[in-house]
Amino acid sequence: MTDSLRHLRIPRQSLLLTTRGDGLDNTSRAVRYQHERGMLRRLGRGAYIDPEAWNALDDRSKHIAFMQAAQSRHRSPLIFCCDSAAALLNYPAYGYYGSVVHAASPTPRRSTPQLRWHQSKLSDDEIIECGGFLITSPMRTLLDIARTTRFGRAVGIVDSGVRTRRRLDERVYAPRVDLEELRERNLEFTGKHGFARAETVLHFARDGADSLGESISRVQEYLLGFPEPELQVAVFDNDGLIGEADQAWPTFRLLGEFDGRAKYTRDVYTHGRSIADIVFDEKVREDRMRATGEGMARWLWDDAHRANRLAQILVTAGLPREPRPRADWRITRR
Repeated sequence: MTDSLRHLRIPRQSLLLTTRGDGLDNTSRAVRYQHERGMLRRLGRGAYIDPEAWNALDDRSKHIAFMQAAQSRHRSPLIFCCDSAAALLNYPAYGYYGSVVHAASPTPRRSTPQLRWHQSKLSDDEIIECGGFLITSPMRTLLDIARTTRFGRAVGIVDSGVRTRRRLDERVYAPRVDLEELRERNLEFTGKHGFARAETVLHFARDGADSLGESISRVQEYLLGFPEPELQVAVFDNDGLIGEADQAWPTFRLLGEFDGRAKYTRDVYTHGRSIADIVFDEKVREDRMRATGEGMARWLWDDAHRANRLAQILVTAGLPREPRPRADWRITRR
């Protein structure tokens, strides 16, 4: 029995499917002709899509199209997991989702260049239906990501899954998972492969990270030897609340702001305002914050994932740095 996330809007594509299951590739001569001349793009055996439609897709939608193609080659429903489940649940990926689809099986199965099998015995509450696909639940997906994915990427995805504040419409965003419950559930994997890795990720994850860029910034700050910041800190002056700083180091009277492109381009952030108006409002907001006597450090996406650039910005702003990660970050494991 599976639960359902029927409210999520899943971008499914119109694919041309010419084969199914274990049968021979019976692609028609006309389809082969179109593919060979670039009129169709092949997503795997027996699955094609219009190239113009493909080029218009974002990385998440492309990965979901690969999931559709993989499912078309199997008679029984696949249970998608790891990156594939994360893509469907709209968890942001630090890096490209890729063309390799991930699926779970209770018994060992041979992976292919298009489909990676993960041997995993799932309970009923760990499988849900979403947009016509069977996937691992948000809880199990985040645990799998924490156990198998590199540190920075795993923290970014888990932060998004446990975030209380949601700017995105619930129709395109998976339900929130409680961070403490995640940590408790991970104890069931004690002694198994990936348990220690997940413990570190889950105790580094924070509810207050408001975007993937902020999560990656915090990971870099830890690795670079900077003090741990407070997240989403309210700043006031005599006229009242100015706004919330993405990060703050009260001891050093420093505020930190990550400037992502989404702030200036996506409707969910802009609320119909022009880029010029947004830039002006940001300047007024920053000037008011600086007038409180707090220092201000700002950085962009390129700075966030290039350690030397972020380090230079923070050191120049007056934040002390140690030669290795500090022991006072709140990532103590049980």
